[in-house]
Amino acid sequence: MPATHHVCGYVPPDSPLRALAGRIITLPARGLQELAERVRELRAAGARPFVLAVPRPVNWTRIAVALTAGVLADLVAALAAILTGATTAAWVAATAMILLGISLFPVLTHLEAEGQG
Repeated sequence: MPATHHVCGYVPPDSPLRALAGRIITLPARGLQELAERVRELRAAGARPFVLAVPRPVNWTRIAVALTAGVLADLVAALAAILTGATTAAWVAATAMILLGISLFPVLTHLEAEGQG
């Protein structure tokens, strides 16, 4: 199970721990019980603890597939509306298709950026 929190602590300047650990100590915690233990450990060492939540990864591939499916569904709806003569429905479907297509670009950018990391 990956860490859910990072427990960090500022080490006081006069502490002997500072020569060994530096200014800030960071420890991973995988649950609330381990989080409380890490905070107690840092307080016992004389550090001022603070807690940071580890960001959960975003599944950009699933979002990109959903947006692409939306664009294709709106394309089919627009073509069906054009063939049946419903111009208002065709314009609505075309507008939705354009908006979904535009929203696909930042998702693909995130997907590519995470792939290079």
